[in-house]
Amino acid sequence: MAKRPREKKSLGRMWRTEAGRKASAARRLVLARRLWGWQPHPAQARFFACPAQMRIAACGRRWGKTEALSLDIATLALDERDCRQLVVAPTDAQARLLGNEVLARLMDAWDWRDRQDKPHPKVAGREIIVRQRPSLTITLTGRTPTPGSSCRPLPRSGRGELKEKGGEVVIHFRTAGRDGRGIRGLWAHRVIVDEAARVPDTVLTDVLLPMLTDKGGDYVLASSPFGRRSAYYRLYTRGLGGLPPRPSDGKLEQAITYEAFCCPTSDNPHLVHAFLEAQREELGESMYAQEFGAQFVDDFGAVFREEDIDAGIADLPGVSLQDGRVVSEPVAGHLYTLGIDWGRKLDFTVVAVLDATVKPAKLVYLQRWQGTGWETQAKEVAAICAKFQPWRIVADGNSIGDPLAETLQTEIRLALGAARVPTVERFTFGAESKGKLIDRLTLGLSGRGVQYPAHRVLLSELRGFEYGAVGGTGRAKMGARSGAHDDVVIALALAWWAAPECAPPPMRQRIMLGSQMGIRRARS
Repeated sequence: MAKRPREKKSLGRMWRTEAGRKASAARRLVLARRLWGWQPHPAQARFFACPAQMRIAACGRRWGKTEALSLDIATLALDERDCRQLVVAPTDAQARLLGNEVLARLMDAWDWRDRQDKPHPKVAGREIIVRQRPSLTITLTGRTPTPGSSCRPLPRSGRGELKEKGGEVVIHFRTAGRDGRGIRGLWAHRVIVDEAARVPDTVLTDVLLPMLTDKGGDYVLASSPFGRRSAYYRLYTRGLGGLPPRPSDGKLEQAITYEAFCCPTSDNPHLVHAFLEAQREELGESMYAQEFGAQFVDDFGAVFREEDIDAGIADLPGVSLQDGRVVSEPVAGHLYTLGIDWGRKLDFTVVAVLDATVKPAKLVYLQRWQGTGWETQAKEVAAICAKFQPWRIVADGNSIGDPLAETLQTEIRLALGAARVPTVERFTFGAESKGKLIDRLTLGLSGRGVQYPAHRVLLSELRGFEYGAVGGTGRAKMGARSGAHDDVVIALALAWWAAPECAPPPMRQRIMLGSQMGIRRARS
């Protein structure tokens, strides 16, 4: 009878108990002191030794975040013989910066010798393999040394991942990108995110968190604060507020625990405090609180106010969320307007439908898709038009030319048949016209004129829509923060642009004149 293959022992059992994580941190702290002479300041030591499964740190400039993270990553790689870590940063340059720091630490560990000129037991018989392309990957293999060899490894390039006796440790350093598509499909026992406040929310929640589902691993987020509108801030407040842990899903031996750390620059005893005071005078209290005080200040660069966004959230009768869409059935006699933002390259095409029969207008349909041809998109939009029979359709005019506009109009005519066929109005975006479009949506939200369900992508884009540099027209540019999308916001703004400014009259009194901002009543 053939032997059943032995199951590979999964790391992570030590991470599934608080006692195991505490013991690991204590061992690794001793290891860091012995190999590199690291003497962490008290705040670094608390962060390093925390046994919570999710650690979230808000750090001021020069607090020592990179040093603490690099040693945390390097010591775990040396302490374990079979684990995988994924390090993510907003850009490739930031990921490589931290990766090179980890690599330098590991190479110093191999140069270490005791009084008998012997290497440390954690590095004896192991080799480092460094792969620089397409992204930085460090692999520690567990080779068995030959008798009499010095066992001194040298970094070398490797195209494949080795599976040697004693297991291997893999550390990936990757960029988050705009939507995390470059890291989808990876898995890890541990995920570390540097400058997490600047990583898109969908990457933190939809791409990285699921990687830990079957491993029960660790999630470490460290960043300088950047507003109160991100998933990073929400996780931070969960850990800081002492909220009860989320229940176990049956795979973990205990519930997930959170711990948040406020790490102002003043924690670092090695800095010149006179320099900090000079920075306070130069930056002002608000910016200094964010950059050096590790405080989440109000989003002074945000276009839409947080209270206005929250006030727009409503449970709308007959409207539901399904598979990332807002769906509902049309109601006879209601007036609908439709906004279309066409996707370019990596962007999404989004269609938003507002029920503008009475104020406030209600978002009753929202669909977004990516990676389909123009003709397919035109058919999809035409089907939505046939369903709701909108009064006005306003579409992004920068992304489509006359041929596509003709194709879309033809598809709508075929879908509606004998029904009234509205003309697709093309909205041309420029610095001034986009400013007017967004200003109108801003006024609509502040005046409580728009309601919508709690659609996660919509709320994320509204919170991440910001003012940028002032352009040649004298108006500040507006759009999504770096690495994020604003397609849903634009589609909603176009649908709101198409809506009348006040509640329209009943359907039987309406004359469709195609005027841009209002309607007229028929003479009695």
